[in-house]
Amino acid sequence: MAKREQLIVNQIMNKDGKVIEPANSGTSGSLTKLLSGTTVLSKARAVDSIVMIQLVVDTTFAAGDGAAPSFVIGQTGTTNKFLASKSTGTAGDLVTVSGVLTAGAQLIVTQVAATGTTSAGAVTVNAIVV
Repeated sequence: MAKREQLIVNQIMNKDGKVIEPANSGTSGSLTKLLSGTTVLSKARAVDSIVMIQLVVDTTFAAGDGAAPSFVIGQTGTTNKFLASKSTGTAGDLVTVSGVLTAGAQLIVTQVAATGTTSAGAVTVNAIVV
């Protein structure tokens, strides 16, 4: 049996050989239908930064006897800069977006809670900021 080798990458370097550290990366954990408000994924940085965002639907959205929850992803001052609205989807769906996080702005997820007792929907948002 051939020996298996595994490559584990734990550093990303730019073209000058300097390590790029996604120190401001973050995850929301599961945002459920009951929550309203804002979740900060990354604190503000002094310079414009590239952001890569992955939203995973944890629980299938359903309006039920009210309205499903809704989520927007943006930055302080422009809450829907990266994703205007997510209020539909099936568990396991994946949405990816990217863009530039403006210097001095936090990366945020803003949520409006579901209404009604039989509505459903939950997501987890992951972000890498470099």
